[in-house]
Amino acid sequence: NHKIRPLILALVNDFTYSTSGNSKNGGLIALAAVAIALGPEVSNYCDDIVPPILSCFIDPDTRVRYYACESMYNVAKVARTDILKYFNEIFDGLGKLAADPEVSVKNGAELLDRLIKDIVCDAATYFHPELAASEYSNTNRGELSDPETSSESERQIAGPAPRVPGTVSLLPGMKQTTFDLPRFIPLLTERVHTLNPFTRMFLVQWIAVLDSIPDLELIAHLPEFLDGLFQYLSDVNLDVRVATSNVLGEFLKEIGDVIDLQRERGVLQVKGQNSQKMALAVDFLEGSGGGLN
Repeated sequence: NHKIRPLILALVNDFTYSTSGNSKNGGLIALAAVAIALGPEVSNYCDDIVPPILSCFIDPDTRVRYYACESMYNVAKVARTDILKYFNEIFDGLGKLAADPEVSVKNGAELLDRLIKDIVCDAATYFHPELAASEYSNTNRGELSDPETSSESERQIAGPAPRVPGTVSLLPGMKQTTFDLPRFIPLLTERVHTLNPFTRMFLVQWIAVLDSIPDLELIAHLPEFLDGLFQYLSDVNLDVRVATSNVLGEFLKEIGDVIDLQRERGVLQVKGQNSQKMALAVDFLEGSGGGLN
């Protein structure tokens, strides 16, 4: 440990954060090589390796952005669920790279995107905030502390990971190696209002993937980003409109299934002014056949 971390910091400070494009490329390749060589032990050094790579996602040099995607892919392939600590930052960067004018950068970003989707599908579990908070309070009586970042002051990394708007802290009971949907939703809610068709397609594809994971119950958060998703139905890009229609159709079927289940159990009781709105929604669902025309 006392030999590896100084080596990583030297690569970061002397190369990855250099003003020279070639030096940055060399630093990115070297960081990926270190991660591969460390194997499972890379989880102990993600805080040193990942942020410098993230910072290169927005570099003005096309080659640097491409090598950043390639480097992050190799790191994520080794780190697997440990990379989810930086999921929001990686997702935000991939959303921007999806609209990159350079084809090679787009291709590199798509390869990384597929890998991150696979990792999320493997690590996603249903998270119940109340149960987790109760479990946390029973086992931890002090302030919430993160053992992976508690020694951050002892490290001298050249710069932090890019700040992501809308990101909230980990909720009590959550592990950083578990996909944290409640932490991700604020970011999705903000980014869903983008006007770029490539970024819109990127977001729709992610929504479809997350919705396909039963344990996540993405539909519970639907009201937070549904208004932005509706705007995609008038996008100039046909692929965006079709993909959005398909996703909304799946949500519609799920809502119909929930309503049917609640009716069977006799719990679908809405009183007051909301009763008429609920009746109209139910009639719409029944008349649509659970899909979009």
